[in-house]
Amino acid sequence: MRRKGLLWSIIIIFTILPIIIDFNLKEELQRLSTFIWSLYLIPNILIMIIYPKWKVIIGTAIFYSAMKYIAFFIEKESISQLEMIALILESFVNGAILFTVSYFRLGYNKLLEHTQKLIIIDPLTGLYNRRYFDLYMEKTIPLSLRINSPLSLIMIDIDHFKRINDNYGHPCGDEALKHISEIIKANVRNSDAYVRLGGEEFAIILPNTHLDEGQILAERIRKAVEQSNFAHHNEQIPISISLGVSLYKGEEIEGFLEKVDKALYRAKENGRNQVVVLR
Repeated sequence: MRRKGLLWSIIIIFTILPIIIDFNLKEELQRLSTFIWSLYLIPNILIMIIYPKWKVIIGTAIFYSAMKYIAFFIEKESISQLEMIALILESFVNGAILFTVSYFRLGYNKLLEHTQKLIIIDPLTGLYNRRYFDLYMEKTIPLSLRINSPLSLIMIDIDHFKRINDNYGHPCGDEALKHISEIIKANVRNSDAYVRLGGEEFAIILPNTHLDEGQILAERIRKAVEQSNFAHHNEQIPISISLGVSLYKGEEIEGFLEKVDKALYRAKENGRNQVVVLR
């Protein structure tokens, strides 16, 4: 926030400064006018840094060009053809500099965004991965404690996933993971975080959610998977999931995860395709 405020202060200063300087230049220093108006590159580039979008960049360039031309024509009673050509050429040069910088800046932003996605997104399912899960939990648990808001967690495991891989091949296993991922995404809220922990395990973090609400969601997802149509090479394959649900009660993160994992283990131990709640 401080950095943004500082950048906007510089933008305002360099928006006003060229006008003040140019209007106060002595006649013998008028040859410096082109350089002075080039100072408008500074606010242009700073706005690009704050809002790196082509629409903003182009709009800003037009705005500052208009300001420069208006001030230039107000100041001078008559403009020679040479001065007009110099003004236009200077605008083209500054525009070329601005758009070159913008091109590389936006390219860098796109590359950075792609890299960040690779770090926290599971490439197979498109869900967030374990790294995101750990980071999310580190932020969400202290917030939940601070505002005294309930936090529930669901852990999911695909039943007999190894059997699917062994009987139908790993491509079928990958399709099963994608199939479950789509069902999870279709049933959670925008405020929930859903991740693939690894292998055939998934998790859903439910902020501001009581245990009973978490249990209802878990049962809805379980039924949706059980009733879904999963096929590989036109062969129908039965698929189900086991789920463990628990509510955060102020324990360490590791202890909370162990509690939910224990609930999941009981669901699998009790025959799978069921939801187990550990209070």
